[in-house]
Amino acid sequence: MTKRKTEKTPADGRAAVEAFLSAHRVLLAAVTGPDKKPAVQPLEQCFEDGGLPYFALAKCEAFYGALSLAPDLVLCALEESTGTVLTLRGTAVFTEEPEIIARCLEGSSRLREKWGSEPGMLIAFFLKNAAAALVSLNGGEEITADLGTPDGALLGITIKKKTELRDRLSRILERREAEGAAPQNEAEEHRQKLYDGALLYFAGAAKALWPRMDIRPIERSALFETYDEREWFTGLSAKLIGNAVITKPEDLTYWLNKETLDGLERKR
Repeated sequence: MTKRKTEKTPADGRAAVEAFLSAHRVLLAAVTGPDKKPAVQPLEQCFEDGGLPYFALAKCEAFYGALSLAPDLVLCALEESTGTVLTLRGTAVFTEEPEIIARCLEGSSRLREKWGSEPGMLIAFFLKNAAAALVSLNGGEEITADLGTPDGALLGITIKKKTELRDRLSRILERREAEGAAPQNEAEEHRQKLYDGALLYFAGAAKALWPRMDIRPIERSALFETYDEREWFTGLSAKLIGNAVITKPEDLTYWLNKETLDGLERKR
């Protein structure tokens, strides 16, 4: 009797990869270092979200510097008993969200022992657009799976590359500088700083899209007293805005609006 070949579905492939990752907490990561040479480091999975792992590194590590410069990386692991090799590719997306850092510490005794008293030294990351393959060194069928991105991961705003969007955002930044700001009370000052954080968040995204765009007006006019304050409000606005997609000028009118940001913060 002829043996019928069983076809594997995408769900089967993903399940196989997730099972392999669950059984192998430590993966080897390969990146291009700051010196343009290959670099390898073991990385421990701290926890998983939607079948995809989160990792954490100390900001003082050379490997973090390498990964921040070249965030595309390959992760590998070998199961010696079966001769199966996992290859996991993706782009590292960094986050300093306190909740994520806390979960990384909770999931790794090694991180707790070294950095538990200094969580601010850590930065976490997940893989965006992750794709995996399982290959047996003994031959056999290769299993592949597109794993995507962790559910609910903050990827940042997406601005469609249109001239009118760039021009509108430039005018908003210039108007902010021209108007200045003189908050009358603490609540008003908080709203202004949150708005300035949103402007910086959008300006950063726009600068990545249009490198010649002038974002100095908001850098000069922002109300922040310290760099840490600037980072805190910019991070908060990023969480509130989330993964917004900007396709028309009216989208800027909605998101870069004190009332919108105030309402989102109150809901949060």
